[in-house]
Amino acid sequence: MNTKFLIALVSFFFISVSSAAIAENQGGGNVMVLNLVGTGNGELLKVPDIDGDGIEDDATCFEVDLLNGKNGHLIGKAVDCLSMISSVGDGLSLVGTTYFTLPQGTLVTRGNTSVQPVTEAIVTPDGQPISHITGAASNENAILQGTGRFEGRTGTVRLSGMVDMSNIEIGQLTFDCLFVIALDPSSTE
Repeated sequence: MNTKFLIALVSFFFISVSSAAIAENQGGGNVMVLNLVGTGNGELLKVPDIDGDGIEDDATCFEVDLLNGKNGHLIGKAVDCLSMISSVGDGLSLVGTTYFTLPQGTLVTRGNTSVQPVTEAIVTPDGQPISHITGAASNENAILQGTGRFEGRTGTVRLSGMVDMSNIEIGQLTFDCLFVIALDPSSTE
């Protein structure tokens, strides 16, 4: 009887340690939930070709903190670059190219994004007023490139976000955006 109890206790210990190690894997697995949070100052940079002419395109880019969406821990930086911005009704249409710098490497994604003014007063849990809701999704590959564990990977990306554009006239945007990145299985998995 004591042997069974000891085996059960040891098994529970190893499962607990394994679960904790998996939980600490920041940006690991095939599905990542990443949270871009903070205020960035716009900087004009070049992003990989958007319009198919083989030439890099202009984008206004904002660097903010990158948090693990599961536990809120800071895991890196993100640079969100906005291009091809056009007005559509009360909102905007744009191409978003986002650079995620993670402990395991860099991942670059792109999506066609919609931005709409809020219709109700919205504030983040930290009390930041939000002026616009943003979103993007596709069932096609949205990964442009990667380094480290992301090199050669493909997958889909979904953006659901909130932005405060009240300081856009001075080149500032405040972000609280969730990205759900579903990596396709690699040949080594």
